[in-house]
Amino acid sequence: MRDRRGNSFRMFVALAMMATLALAALTALSGCGGGGVTPPPSDGGVIPPPSDGQPPVPTVRGKVVIEQKQGVSGIRVVLLPGGSSALTNTNGEFVIPIRGENPTRLTIDLSSRQGEFHRYFTHGSQTFEIGCNLGPTLPAAQNNIVNVGEIIVYPQENLPPPPGDEVCP
Repeated sequence: MRDRRGNSFRMFVALAMMATLALAALTALSGCGGGGVTPPPSDGGVIPPPSDGQPPVPTVRGKVVIEQKQGVSGIRVVLLPGGSSALTNTNGEFVIPIRGENPTRLTIDLSSRQGEFHRYFTHGSQTFEIGCNLGPTLPAAQNNIVNVGEIIVYPQENLPPPPGDEVCP
């Protein structure tokens, strides 16, 4: 007859090894889903400079709001080209470090909040359709910060403005 304690110990070791592998995979992928997604900092949007004395990492930052200027959380803002992205925090703010190719435009991804918002967003006086890699041109950086200001999304219960020229072909 087998000793049951030996089987329990083996099961515990196997679970510990699986947890270690899962943690290693998340670390290698830079978070869930990979792609180098960086959430907004919790310290008000300040990204500290690297400890090696290098200049601060250039960033794109802004805020996603509804028409009443209330911040919207859980909206993914994506830089184009390159695809670097970040989710908005509880105040609707986002900060995306620029790595690699310099982005020229941005768009938003509503897949995490699908069905809650219309498929258009507004930046400044332009309205863009979501999902076809169209979006506003990024302003010039000042002190390594590209501030895009506010991006307006439209809840399903409100009517969005008519789309402009920036719609999917």
